[in-house]
Amino acid sequence: MNAKQIKESRIKVGLSQVELAEKIGVSQPLVSQWERRKAKPSEEQGKKLSEVLGTTDADGTADASPLAAWLAKVRNAKGLSVPELAHQSGLTPPAIYRIEAGITRNLRKATRKKLENVLGSVLPADAAQEVAQESEIAGLGTFEDFDPHLDSDRPTGPGIYVFYDISDRPIYVGEGSNVRRRITDHEEKFWFKRPIIESASWIRVDDGTLRKQIETLLIKFLKSNAVINKQHVERTA
Repeated sequence: MNAKQIKESRIKVGLSQVELAEKIGVSQPLVSQWERRKAKPSEEQGKKLSEVLGTTDADGTADASPLAAWLAKVRNAKGLSVPELAHQSGLTPPAIYRIEAGITRNLRKATRKKLENVLGSVLPADAAQEVAQESEIAGLGTFEDFDPHLDSDRPTGPGIYVFYDISDRPIYVGEGSNVRRRITDHEEKFWFKRPIIESASWIRVDDGTLRKQIETLLIKFLKSNAVINKQHVERTA
């Protein structure tokens, strides 16, 4: 079992690195080293891994989400349906479905806290670290996912935001000193509806000049995919 298979299998069975380490009889840092190709399991450790994780013919290319595995595991243990969890946490069912499908991968802290409070369970520290690391952009911070159709889930700080359609295709890039206010401005647009705008993500960028530079760069990079504002036709002051 290679590094990718260990990580993918661990996430799919709903174990954190700490939980897997306890079952194997090793330390969490060692599990982390296996998954980062810094070390290899011994033959005996490999056998224990197979016992705990099962045998796999996966090639390690699946895109498992630590956040999805945790949420599905604790939601089922709590006996809540997706609509019930959405109602109790103040989120929408589509938002919960996207998390458990591995599409939404890094929630805003406030949103994650809502889920943790309802479920009575905190995302394990090693899983939270994995989530942050895979969403990090060096020198800037982390991209966080949010529901653009839920006002309470919209970030209020300055930054760059991206809208995605139902196929998870990025179709709009924007920036603003207050992202929530900018998104509120979009609500009356004919295109600001599901499934045209299905989900969103953002990254905090305080410097206004840098925000505009990044926005312009992203729009140019996306080219025809950023179909709505590829020529800044929807930009307002």
